[in-house]
Amino acid sequence: MKKSIDIKLNNKEVSFEFTIRRLAKFEKALGNSLFYVMSSGGMLKAMDINFTVAGVACATSDEMSLEAAADLIQKHCDNGGTLDEINNAIYQAVIASGIYIKTDNGETNKGN
Repeated sequence: MKKSIDIKLNNKEVSFEFTIRRLAKFEKALGNSLFYVMSSGGMLKAMDINFTVAGVACATSDEMSLEAAADLIQKHCDNGGTLDEINNAIYQAVIASGIYIKTDNGETNKGN
């Protein structure tokens, strides 16, 4: 089950959704396996600016460039938003992909 996660960036609703192809692109940009990141102390340790930029670039339906994602993030932060808001949506979208974590009843664990 895959599900998109909505976030408001610069007063515009943006949906993050990860497919296998997008997750592969995300991992390539990070230079590390998301499974490794999630199993070695959690994503919080890995949530640096490169994580945020790559996550935004890979999770959107447009699959924007890293430069365009950085510009979008900069505008979001300039308008009072935070990286934590974005990172939370990226994390939720990875979990919502259903690829890494499932609950006992087979539904996606949303990390809440």
